[in-house]
Amino acid sequence: MNQAKKHIRKVAYHLETHEIKNKLNEYQREIVQYSQMQTFSRNLYEKNYYQSLIQNSTDNLAAELEEIFVTAAYVQENRTENIREVQSEETEEPENQQRVFTLSELAAFDGSQGKPAYVAVNGRVYDVSGKAAWAGGTHFAGLRAGNDLSGQFASCHRGMEGILEQLPVVGVMAAPEE
Repeated sequence: MNQAKKHIRKVAYHLETHEIKNKLNEYQREIVQYSQMQTFSRNLYEKNYYQSLIQNSTDNLAAELEEIFVTAAYVQENRTENIREVQSEETEEPENQQRVFTLSELAAFDGSQGKPAYVAVNGRVYDVSGKAAWAGGTHFAGLRAGNDLSGQFASCHRGMEGILEQLPVVGVMAAPEE
């Protein structure tokens, strides 16, 4: 996901949070006012009237909060479902056959704009999306996902092939075109 979308979601979240806080404060002021009026009322009918206003405000607050939480849960569920659908579309391959990547196909998985980050090392394609060291598709020394990094891996991590064993294999590289 690109930075602009992340920023928009963050701003929307803070606006929603601010809106909820304002609603709660508004109801709190209203209920406190009715409660004070009830306390200082001398007439039983007035006391009952303010009690019913307090009850109505409480019921309205509960209904609004329920609507907010149901909506938030629905939105979150849809986001999660959409992410699952996108991931399953990206990874649907026959179980016993790995995807074969060309260099140009691999380049599409550069980790930018929410895309997965894949790198090729020694003919195998690994998913590095979940690694903090590959955030945004970039790694130390200016390495970028979406490339065959066999040479760079060998020079930097010589004898440390165990690093690769921790990564999901998503395919293999096609034989180089001549």
